[in-house]
Amino acid sequence: MKVNRRAALAGGVAAAVIGTGVAGAQTPVRIRKGAGGLTATSDDVVALSEAARIMKRRNDGLSWARQTQIHHRDSQHNNGLFLPWHRQQLVHMERIVARLTGHESFAMPYWDWQEHRFLPEWVCDPDSPLYERERARGVETLDFAAARWAESSYTARLASDGFETFCGKLPEGAGMVEGYGHNHIHQLIGGAMRHPRTSARDAMFWLHHANVDRVWATWHRNRGRNLYPAEWTARTVTGFVDVEGRPVGELPVGGRLETRPLGYDYDRLYPFPVFSVPEEGPPGATRRVPTGAQSWTVRAGAAGAGRVSLTLPEEAVARMREADDTLMIAGEGSVAYAREAALEDRSLEIRLTAGGRERSLGSSPTFVHIPEAGDGHDGHRGPYVLPFRFGEEVLNLLASGDGPAAVTVFAEDLAPEPARPEARAEWIELTLKLTETRWA
Repeated sequence: MKVNRRAALAGGVAAAVIGTGVAGAQTPVRIRKGAGGLTATSDDVVALSEAARIMKRRNDGLSWARQTQIHHRDSQHNNGLFLPWHRQQLVHMERIVARLTGHESFAMPYWDWQEHRFLPEWVCDPDSPLYERERARGVETLDFAAARWAESSYTARLASDGFETFCGKLPEGAGMVEGYGHNHIHQLIGGAMRHPRTSARDAMFWLHHANVDRVWATWHRNRGRNLYPAEWTARTVTGFVDVEGRPVGELPVGGRLETRPLGYDYDRLYPFPVFSVPEEGPPGATRRVPTGAQSWTVRAGAAGAGRVSLTLPEEAVARMREADDTLMIAGEGSVAYAREAALEDRSLEIRLTAGGRERSLGSSPTFVHIPEAGDGHDGHRGPYVLPFRFGEEVLNLLASGDGPAAVTVFAEDLAPEPARPEARAEWIELTLKLTETRWA
């Protein structure tokens, strides 16, 4: 295997190899590194910059505009194919950059907005081909971690989420990783990043999605290997071009689950809290043992207004109001809005209301793929579905007053215009499970 100078500079990356299926042939595993630790002269940044300059001058299958168009026409959003589709687009883009620039060990940097709270300086330089002039005002100095958590404290749980909660549903329904961590960053960066039809034009799209993919790789290591449904792994993703700019056929989702067979890995996976402290309870007790559970599933329709509400079952609310530390609460729900242009540039705000007070259950800026003739995605025809959830954190609110409790969702307008049509809610549903426990 030939190793060029840049592969050597990458810290021995090319020493890790995988089989290609061709006798005697091996391919280097590219190692994706954190963007916050790189500079404008880092090998991967130089390669990406060179590729952007080359691709923005082309008008063929290897152009920057073609990658933007691919995401606009073929990307999967708001359903369970979101993660594998974007993983494969990144893989093909990575290979194209390596081919066009000769940086054989190129790996797409990932931008972890929690660890490196500001945009990398090298994407904010107006003279760089990675610069996008239409980003939100002040984005160069925005603390993304502070801004993100100020919007919503809810996100994916990398050590406990199940498949649909994390990855999403078929035929429609976002997972937590898409609906919250992903959507918020697109909105905060702004400009081209706000909409699927233009987002891949901004170099930050690639860095952001590399980190989203890293989040999936972390969940996969912790939870995913035995959770993927056969129906899901049998699906295919398509729409990509190869290193020659030629269309790539359908690719099975089951072949997108591991990163190393696809030719890349991460320098380290996504960090997340490890809770090793015993739960607080009576002296000598360390855990709660379930003794029984009851669950309710409720659903409410909407009359096309921008707001929809669902009243929690009275029996469940009464039990939660009298709860002590032996009751465990798990509320998981979804809300659906019509998939249309009026939903763009909105934020779905989810509230639990009781006794004249309210608590946020999360918010998510919409990232809506509006169906067009010929885009071929049935998953873009149904409603736009966002998940939400809550647990014991709602007890203080419920205990503060009598009367009914309800989950309410409204579509806040982030770009008000005169006579703009209102977003249309379709339905809301919730499964609430209360588990009685004893301390042991």
